Amino acid sequence: MFKKINLKSEFVKNIAVLMSGTAMAQFLGYLFSPVITRIYSPEEGAELGLFIRVVAIIAAFATMRYELALPIIKNDNHSFRLYRLAMRMALIVTAIALLAVVIPVGFSLKINSSIFYLLIPIGVLFTAINNLGTYWAIKNKFFETISYSRITNSLVAGLSKIGLGWLGFGSAGLIIGMIVGAVVSTFWFVRNFFRAKKTHNVKSNSPRNYLLAKEYKEFPRVNLPHVLMDLSRDLLIAILLLQIFSKEDFGLYDLSFRMLRMPLILVGVALGQVFFQKCAEKTNNNEDILPIMKKAVKTLTLLSIVPFTVLFFFAEDIFSFVFGEEWRGAGVYAEIMTPWFAVHFVSSPITSLPVVLRKQKEFFYLAILGAFLMIASITIPSLLLKFDIQKTLWVLSLVMAVYLVFVIFKIFYYARNHKNV
Repeated sequence: MFKKINLKSEFVKNIAVLMSGTAMAQFLGYLFSPVITRIYSPEEGAELGLFIRVVAIIAAFATMRYELALPIIKNDNHSFRLYRLAMRMALIVTAIALLAVVIPVGFSLKINSSIFYLLIPIGVLFTAINNLGTYWAIKNKFFETISYSRITNSLVAGLSKIGLGWLGFGSAGLIIGMIVGAVVSTFWFVRNFFRAKKTHNVKSNSPRNYLLAKEYKEFPRVNLPHVLMDLSRDLLIAILLLQIFSKEDFGLYDLSFRMLRMPLILVGVALGQVFFQKCAEKTNNNEDILPIMKKAVKTLTLLSIVPFTVLFFFAEDIFSFVFGEEWRGAGVYAEIMTPWFAVHFVSSPITSLPVVLRKQKEFFYLAILGAFLMIASITIPSLLLKFDIQKTLWVLSLVMAVYLVFVIFKIFYYARNHKNV
């Protein structure tokens, strides 16, 4: 049975603030999507999907995943020291990436290819700034800042993509629009950074910063390989779909993937970020986190029933109506992948807990298993059994749903053992 929820509690208020901003951002995304999909083709959407995956991998290197440590460091000054060091690292990685893309751009004869490569360093820098700024905001409970940033990103990116599409920029318009949104949305986090810089008066090259980096070395040593494996898996899947099937198939898959993640971003991530801060706080105070874990999973299970049931039965017609007949196939893929994303939605808030519980190494092994299952679910049916893309996605969806259920039970096991230590 559910306990009575205290609507005046800080936890509920923080969730409401973050969810309202996230909801507005996603509403704007939904508002712009039918226009964008009628300007751009699935093939052009595929290039944006590939760009996002490449940027995400390099951005993870840029911060070495130290952003995850910011909320769990008790001392605010120490947390900002690590924030400052990670920001400096991001600038260095961006400079290296900029030098690295000069070679392929110099030999490229296609303008879209040149833009693709040149925008990677910019995408990396502002993705890193957004990641660091978000977790610094979580540390300080600046949830309104996160909401403002998301709304700005969605509004500016959507308008930019539409405008550039009408001007005939093609796939480059999608990529540039995404970059413009990311750049503008960092304003809130950059403002907070400079305010904190005045308060804490920390030098970027202070030896103490490097001592803190050494103290929290588990993040680059354990969490970074974990997230790199996840991101590399997503990139590999994109490449496999492009090679085994077609660019159009990947473009349709990418749209269905992003749309199915909307409920996850709207509720799961918003709840998860407040949940992460609360669990970190409780763990630092040696309090039991099992009750809040159970409440989060039960709540998301109830919230998942209606939207994912509707998608399972009607996504094909919904996608063709909203995005245009050219994108009907994305709705078919969305129906197939609904079981996977329904369980993903339920598990979303608690998947950050291994960081709080210091079980990153164990969770890394789980991630290896998940990556193997995901790749095997695509390659074995398509290459060995000669399945078409729909049958292959059915195998992928069901295998990943079962895997994520296993992950949920495993994280609860970690939490129970942590409580008993």
